[in-house]
Amino acid sequence: MRVLILLAMVLSFHSASAEVFKCIGKDSKTVYQAKPCQTSDKTVQLDIQANEAQEAAAKAKLEALQNEQEAAKVAKQEAERRDAILKNQTESTNALKQSAIAQQQQVEAEQRQAAALERQAQQSNNRVLIVAPPAALPVMPAPVTTEILR
Repeated sequence: MRVLILLAMVLSFHSASAEVFKCIGKDSKTVYQAKPCQTSDKTVQLDIQANEAQEAAAKAKLEALQNEQEAAKVAKQEAERRDAILKNQTESTNALKQSAIAQQQQVEAEQRQAAALERQAQQSNNRVLIVAPPAALPVMPAPVTTEILR
């Protein structure tokens, strides 16, 4: 915005040789205008001439301000780029941390499961099976066979 105002001022130096009238009203207020005064008691015509040295200095100052503004813009873009990279790195680091935590929790769950299975296996190995002795079977008499002797 400052650059635009300064640019307008520099461009106005070219038209600075126009007539300017200083009008002092009855209430002692001073007004500058491009037309001759109509209702004032005192009119003074000002002769304003462009000064080449001032115009060159103003142009140099304008160029310096434009260069400074461009450098600030580039620096701002670079800072925004660095901030974006840092943000991405932070997000990536956080994601990796979350992944590591999840993997650690999974490992711990697997360890708990393995321990539970081991306890279960030990309990099944320590079980005592009680087997009842076989009951005595009734003895059956041998079948009687009659053979005919010949």
